Amino acid sequence: MRFLAILFLLMALPAAAFEPGAALSDAELAEVAGREGVVLDIALRNNVTENGSVIGCTGVLNDCRVGLEFADRDGIWLMLKEFYGTFRIRDIRVDIATLPSNQTFYANEERFRGTSGNCLLGALSTCLPTNARAVKFSYPGVDGVGIYEDLFTFINIGRAALEYDNGATPGYMRDEATGSVFGFRMSDSRGINAPAQGRFIGEAYVFGF
Repeated sequence: MRFLAILFLLMALPAAAFEPGAALSDAELAEVAGREGVVLDIALRNNVTENGSVIGCTGVLNDCRVGLEFADRDGIWLMLKEFYGTFRIRDIRVDIATLPSNQTFYANEERFRGTSGNCLLGALSTCLPTNARAVKFSYPGVDGVGIYEDLFTFINIGRAALEYDNGATPGYMRDEATGSVFGFRMSDSRGINAPAQGRFIGEAYVFGF
């Protein structure tokens, strides 16, 4: 199975006044922070070229296959054949942010209490993570009709069948089953092997204590 994964990170860090190779104190490390955040552009291609052309997925026992062997089912393989596709998420923005100070209608302070009822966030009048530091995930651009450029997905499973170990030959190296129990395809009908597109809206915050 051939695949290509690309992860692009862009981070701008402030200049620090210290000699190369010199150790930083805890106070100096605490002052180092990302200014412009991080931009992620993630792509995964499995047995297809950049324009969606399929690579080597014809013929018996070709490379476009995934074998699954489950517990207590030794020697029996669920084979996903003619398996290829692409997956891409564009421009995920990652920044540092502060949670709002005002309570919102969906806040539930009981989620931040221990088994004895004590607040895990400290001595607060309301046990809510207000003003806490968090990691913020967001997507750029302005929402509008017909804007679907955040997510691209194309997945094809032509055949799925059971293959069995045969002596020294494991089931994942055999292609004896001619039938199929199911097939799966996710794509856009506007073109051959064209990926379906999706749009992400909003922001997500991740924090801990």
